[in-house]
Formats: sequence, structure tokens, C-alpha cells
Amino acid sequence: MFGFGKKKIQKSEKFTSEIKVIPDEFYGAKDPVINYGTNKNKFEQRKQSASASDFDGGGFWSRIIKNKKILYTLVVVIFIGIVVVISWYYINQANKQLAPQVDNVPVENNLNVPAEETNIITNPTEEVVENIPEENEPVETDILTVENIVEEDLPVVEEQPKQIYWEFPSIFLVDSSDVDNDDLTDAEEEVFNTDSGTWDTDADGYYDGQEVSNLYNPIGLAPVKLIDAGLIQEYVNPTWQYRVYYPLQWLMGEVDSLSNQVLFSSAPGDFVEIAVLEKDSAVTFATWFGANAKGQNFSDLQKFTNRFQEEGWKRKDNLVAYFVNNNKVYVLVYNSASGGPVLYRHVIQMMMQSFRPNKTLVTIPDQVALPAFPDFTNQTAEIPIEDLLVPGEFEDTEEIL
Repeated sequence: MFGFGKKKIQKSEKFTSEIKVIPDEFYGAKDPVINYGTNKNKFEQRKQSASASDFDGGGFWSRIIKNKKILYTLVVVIFIGIVVVISWYYINQANKQLAPQVDNVPVENNLNVPAEETNIITNPTEEVVENIPEENEPVETDILTVENIVEEDLPVVEEQPKQIYWEFPSIFLVDSSDVDNDDLTDAEEEVFNTDSGTWDTDADGYYDGQEVSNLYNPIGLAPVKLIDAGLIQEYVNPTWQYRVYYPLQWLMGEVDSLSNQVLFSSAPGDFVEIAVLEKDSAVTFATWFGANAKGQNFSDLQKFTNRFQEEGWKRKDNLVAYFVNNNKVYVLVYNSASGGPVLYRHVIQMMMQSFRPNKTLVTIPDQVALPAFPDFTNQTAEIPIEDLLVPGEFEDTEEIL
């Protein structure tokens, strides 16, 4: 009665569930040793997989790197792409260099202008270019050509007279020493091979300077001309054909290709310059002189006639001379290297006496031998000019010496 509704527990029935308890290591602040058992390997694999996923950002590139086949294919594709880009660049540059060029087209016209408006060849393979005139077809152009120039449009340029660009020597220069007073300086005695201590080297009655100024030989008995004595030589200008004597020891140099200016130079540096200048045939020499010979006075000039009967003008100090021939003026100027005493004043006088603007048939008469030697005790005695020349040869003998 009292047991109604109650289940009777049999002693043979046991609990099948396992009761787990906390190990003793967790008690008393002990450091427990975790034993994963059979799950340890799985835990390590999951840990490594998580670390690799964090490194490669999701696992895609990791799979590519691990798959060598895919990696090699990707490298080959990238290499081919680079080769294609480089090849395209160089081919494009080569095409630009091979493209035809159009001359006479301003740079500004090539900007933003269609090819058909500038006649530029756009296809290199085409040989025909439009708008090219035929061989006999006249070409219209705005460029001023020689045929289009009208004489009335040309400016009239007046010809300016040429200037003398050298400096004239001072008119107050004195000569260097002349020991024997024979009208040859000691430097000139060496030029003509005369004795600087003897008034008349060849003892023919004519003193040395007198013979040189008349173009006779100062070291040979009369009759001997200076040109035949082997002391001087004749210069013939290749362009203007003028002729002049100059010392054999001196050097000759043509300054320009046309031989307009010629220098005759001595060893110490003094030289004589001969220049050819233009002159209008309608202009007088005095007018030309005022326009060209700057700093010179016409009043210092005097007319003379040389040994070849050529008329000229010379400065009173015998360092400058002018010869006028048609539309040309020949100028002889002495230049001193030191600016001091004149070494060769009588040399330039000899050159004035021998100058000819062109070839002439006039010859120097033979020197007349004196009938008897005069008395040379008086060194300043002058020999009469009549004894030097053939009678009747010259009327105005004052201009010869």
C-alpha cells in the first residue's frame, strides 16, 4: 500500500556516464601540464594553416607560388609582354625617321594643319606628290628674285673714296749719320757697297750720293748705270704693271692678292710702301689729296720729273711721293721702324727717280766721263750738272738732282 507508484531501484543497475573531475594540478596555484592527447597533431596543422593564410593575404598567391607550373607560365607571359612593348617603341621610331620630309615648310605651318593643306607626304610608299609643278610650268612665288628687282628700287650708293690707312712720317725727321758727307748715310753706304769714309768711292769725279740719285753706279767708273751694277733690282707689279728700283738686299712683300700694297723692307726694319689708289678722272689731284691724305698739307708738296720723265709730286723732305696716271694714284711712303733718324732717305729718292706707272721706252742716258779728274781737296765742291748728262738731253736740269 505504501509502495504504490514508486519504482523500485535494483542494485544491479549502474550509471554508464563518466564523471570527470578537475585534476589536482589546478589547485593550489600549480602550473598545469596540458595533455592534448590524440588531438595535438590536428591542433598544430590548424595553427600552421592559419599562419600561412595570414602571410599570403588570402591564400591565392600562395597557391600560385606553390604551383611551379602556373608560376613559370606567368613569368613567360610577363617577359613576352615586355619584349612586345620594346619592339613596338623602336619600330615606331624607325617609321618616323623613314617618313619623307617636306622642305621649305615653316615650322609654324606644321602645327595643327591637315596634311592635305601642307602637301606633306603621309604615305611613304606613294611616289607622286600633289601640287608639284611640271618641269616647264612656271612657279608662282612671293620671294623676290633677281629678275623681279627693278633698278629703280635699288638704293643708290655713292662710291666712297678709299682712305690711306698708314701713318705718314713726320716732316721734321733728320737723317742718320753721314761721316763722309756724300749724300749717303752710313746705312746707305752698306746698301750700295760704297766706302763710308770716302766722298767718291770710285774716284770718277762724281760723289757717291750724286751718282745714286741719278741712277748711276757709285762704285764703277763711268759710264755704268745703277741697274747694271748688281746693287739693285727692278720690281714689276703683276697687277698694275708699274716699275721701280729697290735695293738688292731688301725684301719685297705683296700685302694683298691684287698687289695693291707692296712693302720693300730693310734689315733694321725701315721700309718703303707703295700703294695703288683709285681716283675719279674728273677730280683734280689737289681735290683727291685733300680727301685722302689726312693730316697732310698740299703746300708741302712740289712737282718734279724723275729720270724716266715721269711727272709726280713729292713732299719737300723726300719721304713721300705721288704719281698720277689716269684714274690711279701711286703713293710712295717711307716708314721708320724706330721713329727716329731716317736711315734710307736717299734710297726712297732713288725709288722716286726710277718709278714708272707702266712700261716706257724712255731710257737713262749714259753717264758722261769727265775729261779730267777735278781737285777733291774741297769736299763740298759741286760737279756741274752739264758734266753728268749728254748735251740737249734735259732742259730743266734743276729737277734731276
